[in-house]
Amino acid sequence: MPIPPILDVFVVWHPDDAIGAERFAELHEHFHSPAFSGLAGGAVEVYARSDPWEDGGPPRPLGIATPLGEGLPTAQFNAIVPIIDTNLLRAAAEAAKPWNTYLREIAELNQRAGVGVYPVVAKGLQWGTSTVSQILGGIQTLPADVNADAGLFGRELAQAITQQIQHEANLPARLTVFVSHTKHRSSEEASRSGPAMFERVRDHIQRSHLSAFFDAQDIQPGGDWERTLEDAAGSSALLMIRTDVYAAREWTQREVHAAKHSGMPVVCMYALTAGEERGSFLMDHVPSVVCDLADPDQGVALALNRLVDEALKNTLWHAQTSYLSEDGFDWLPAQSPEPTTITPWLASHQETQPDDKHLWVIHPDPPLGPAEREVLLQLCAVAGYDVDVDILTPRTFAARGGALRT
Repeated sequence: MPIPPILDVFVVWHPDDAIGAERFAELHEHFHSPAFSGLAGGAVEVYARSDPWEDGGPPRPLGIATPLGEGLPTAQFNAIVPIIDTNLLRAAAEAAKPWNTYLREIAELNQRAGVGVYPVVAKGLQWGTSTVSQILGGIQTLPADVNADAGLFGRELAQAITQQIQHEANLPARLTVFVSHTKHRSSEEASRSGPAMFERVRDHIQRSHLSAFFDAQDIQPGGDWERTLEDAAGSSALLMIRTDVYAAREWTQREVHAAKHSGMPVVCMYALTAGEERGSFLMDHVPSVVCDLADPDQGVALALNRLVDEALKNTLWHAQTSYLSEDGFDWLPAQSPEPTTITPWLASHQETQPDDKHLWVIHPDPPLGPAEREVLLQLCAVAGYDVDVDILTPRTFAARGGALRT
């Protein structure tokens, strides 16, 4: 299954600007985190462009406009992150200087489909009258705060890349967060829902570049919640504020069920005080973050960071499925299958392909555990598929030689 790279991130900086190496290390760690490790092959890679390719010159070419060599295909999506600091301003000050030419080529690439340029300016740097500003100043920079917060840096870039891909696919450009939370029926329930967690999450989102969707405010009376979630799944993600009474509420169960059914990324933020009387199988099987109710800001930020990463992972997985589907898979969900998602898919598959006798499913790594897999196979058997069912991940598929066997 040779799959070309889906996303390449190029961090570009002058070798004498120390912050460039710091920002590169942060992005390298971010895009090699568990959030992206489940994609097929080398789906996401981060490259440094700093040291001169030739004596006294700029770094190695990016290989986007012209491939670097045979067998080195250009990624489907490319993110270029110039780190702008004092030495880069000096090196590109004159039109004849190699760094000036290099940056102009980057600015030209920003006009190409599948390419986004996301400059980062050193904190406090006055660059508005510089030559670099004339070259890159028309491109929106990432917030200056990313220089002091690696998590925010990863989130802002991941969101910008996601939105660029969505825009090119004619989807709503701004990433929307659906916030799923409980409403208080009594003062006792309010005390078990944490210290105004909903308001704290809302404040964080309003200070970000995310668009927020709060059900109580934004769904019109008589609106169809399931259809709203389904229609927005391609450009949205759902955040659960899981307080003590959250899992038992009918409406929050419906919200999470609809999000999972539509393929929307879901992240759970645990904000428990005394604990739950009972959980819900609908709420699990998603990434989770623990929020310290005594100091919730860090937990909220981590939850939003992970939610944006999940949105980008979903976007990249769907890009990969255009290649994986050629291998003959029947279902390629962006999240690992579970009873909540496999049962409606089985019903739909039986209706559209009643003669299919062998199910081939692939989902992002890691693989399901033996007990989880057994439950899904039992459900498949109930649906009439009791012999030939293969549930794979990119790694287990590659271990089998990268080809389906019948």
